[in-house]
Amino acid sequence: MSGDSKIGPVGGIGRTGPLRRVASEAAAPMRTAAPLQPAQDHLPTARLTRLASSLADQAPPVDVARVAALRTAIANNSYGVHPAIIASAMLDFHGGAE
Repeated sequence: MSGDSKIGPVGGIGRTGPLRRVASEAAAPMRTAAPLQPAQDHLPTARLTRLASSLADQAPPVDVARVAALRTAIANNSYGVHPAIIASAMLDFHGGAE
């Protein structure tokens, strides 16, 4: 007696009748596939692609006056770094503020 004989049917389901036979290919008529339609150009996709391309060609928006003011403040050593304000902004951004 082997160890396998001690294992019952899987899932408690036993087969009570014979297996069903599947019709052979000759007996069952072959279904014909529906004709495929050619892919249509998706207008929104093409429009988004053109928009992305035009945005990539443009320079990023820069506040030139703000950049000049910051450069001047850094050069004059008057640009102050406030760690508490930076930490608070980081917590607000990440949703950890209480």
